Amino acid sequence: MTQNPGQDPNQPDPYHHDPDAPQPERTGGYQAAPSAEGPGYGAAPAQAVAKPQPVGLAQKLMYAGGVLSLVSGLTVLFSDEETLRQQMQEEMESAGQTVDPAMVDAAVMGAMWGGPIFGVIVAAIWFLLAVFNGKGKGWARIVATVLGALNIVGTLISLAGVGGMPGMGSGGALNLVLSLLSAAIAAAVIFLLWRKESSAYFAATR
Repeated sequence: MTQNPGQDPNQPDPYHHDPDAPQPERTGGYQAAPSAEGPGYGAAPAQAVAKPQPVGLAQKLMYAGGVLSLVSGLTVLFSDEETLRQQMQEEMESAGQTVDPAMVDAAVMGAMWGGPIFGVIVAAIWFLLAVFNGKGKGWARIVATVLGALNIVGTLISLAGVGGMPGMGSGGALNLVLSLLSAAIAAAVIFLLWRKESSAYFAATR
């Protein structure tokens, strides 16, 4: 072993390190990287906000409104075509219009085909609004409120002229009942969606 000049040969080499000797603790410098499984790594996402009961009930009522729209749109398929034509003629006469057989036929065909299509479209809107309101989407609550208010106003207008509603003789009474039920559902949905706990849910899920 080479010794430093002037070093006592009987003294151990101060620069010789025994690998088996305990190593002194190091202070400062770089610290070991935190474990991938340590605290703060891969933290779990925030817990989803629980849906309040009013929103859940409003969602179910919107599904029911969609079913009612489908039923209402399909009732015209079971109406007697001749009776419906007679009603169209009476409505034109009461409105002071000239009864044109071609116009009457077109109105009857429009009711026979347009009723089911309109019912399907309205039902699809009910169902979509139910889904997105259940997820707490603020825009869905606004759309549901506006359409629900229009539904209520339209039903009230129809009630004001109930004697002249088309189809009263063949399915009109059923359509009137379904319209009243739909308006009642719309009013209940609006009330439930704007409850205090519902507003807090929509604010938390923005």
